[in-house]
Amino acid sequence: MNKPLLSCKNISLKLSGVPVIENINLCLYPGEFHLLMGENGAGKTSIVNILSGIYPCSAYKGSLTYKGQPLQLHTPKDALKRHIVTIHQEICLFEDMTIAENLFANLPAKTALKSFTSLDKKIRLANAFFEEHLCAIDSSRLILQCSPATKRKIELLKLYLMEPELLILDEPVAIFNDYDMEYFLRLITDFQKKGTTILCISHNYHAFFNRIDRFSIFYEKELRTTMNRKGFQSEDIENILLSDFCQSRYPKINIEKGKEVLCAENISNNGSIKDISFSLHKGEILGFFGRAGSGKNTLPKALFGMEPLQKGKIYIDRLPARILSPQDAIGLGLAYITDERNDCGLFENLDLLENVYSIKGNNFQHFWTRTSFEYKRYYKYARKLNIDFSPKSIPDHLSGGEQQKLILMRWLMSPARIFIFNEPTQSIDIPSKIDIYNMFNDLVLKGASILIFSSNLEELLGVCDRVIFIKEGIISGEVSRDESPEYIHTFI
Repeated sequence: MNKPLLSCKNISLKLSGVPVIENINLCLYPGEFHLLMGENGAGKTSIVNILSGIYPCSAYKGSLTYKGQPLQLHTPKDALKRHIVTIHQEICLFEDMTIAENLFANLPAKTALKSFTSLDKKIRLANAFFEEHLCAIDSSRLILQCSPATKRKIELLKLYLMEPELLILDEPVAIFNDYDMEYFLRLITDFQKKGTTILCISHNYHAFFNRIDRFSIFYEKELRTTMNRKGFQSEDIENILLSDFCQSRYPKINIEKGKEVLCAENISNNGSIKDISFSLHKGEILGFFGRAGSGKNTLPKALFGMEPLQKGKIYIDRLPARILSPQDAIGLGLAYITDERNDCGLFENLDLLENVYSIKGNNFQHFWTRTSFEYKRYYKYARKLNIDFSPKSIPDHLSGGEQQKLILMRWLMSPARIFIFNEPTQSIDIPSKIDIYNMFNDLVLKGASILIFSSNLEELLGVCDRVIFIKEGIISGEVSRDESPEYIHTFI
């Protein structure tokens, strides 16, 4: 094989005194597609943050070599100058700017527009660019008006203008459904043809498994092994990752359902959901499935008071409920575990202890007092969810999957009894998913009821008692756990 394009030698990193990765040795070769795998918190994203310049060279021990020369990155801009381009797990676009302005922002000199280019011209050029890449996007829209899947497509398509030599992708397709995956597969094919080296972290690697050259497995902050993909099937990789960790991918207990705890009657908003009605019973897990733009992402926000309803009624315990804000929802015993961790899930300026006690009902005092009781309660739930971080750490030190579990932990500690999960296992490894599925079982055993909104149909059919399908803002069908799934395709 050729000389490495990039080498990591004995890389170790501590955050707030806690080891995050230890003695990582990794080589990437020109033109290869290298997959990083392992549990959440094993260190994968930390390596990405080092290679993208987020963690400066002064923050870690060890050395990097790029194209045969020592590599010392102080900022993300240093990485871009060397054509090391990263797509992070969290979307990184300017929300208050247009799609066109985002597309042409921070480009290398070769593809950058002149500074005095008008917005109208940027929009015309951007529309032509998207049309060329078979993606119908109106680039005059603001980013904040776009769905998460559209934002991710914009980030990926922008790579054609970035011209990376080393492309780093951290969970690039976690928010994509099967239809959206074609954009990612086309991009991977194009950059492989150009000889671009690709380093990718993904738990959803099955769709592009045959394009992978090598894979490395992280375990407990160390890189345990690197192997050639040739000769392996995707099932073999999962067996390596899971070993004998679990007997069932979807642990599920069946309990007798109780009285109706939530009912929605003919609820509608400004067009994304239309005349939707359903009921939820005590101890029930009810799932909702829909494609991007179906209304699936709007409905949970409307139920929690984050988006207004124009008509319809909501009943809690068969009594009319007035939910105009999240505070109203929390007061009625609802919890919302968001899929938008950075925007409305975590307080980045607070430590982990303050984050989990930030909800009214979790906090027994008027202010955070940091009592021994609070610490003990934190550690109790952290053990349940396998969060191995000090309560004094900050959310930035956690991987995306661990941040998701921190949000879940906050609500598990609350007095809520109706839980609304929006993409609860997005960007989470299989063992951590099973932790969460077991947490679902624990909740219903304690009398809670659960709504799960997910783009993973297999997951919904595995953990839910019923699944409701949403298409173009209306309910297109429903199946129960014991029904045959043969006709499900007619609902999608």
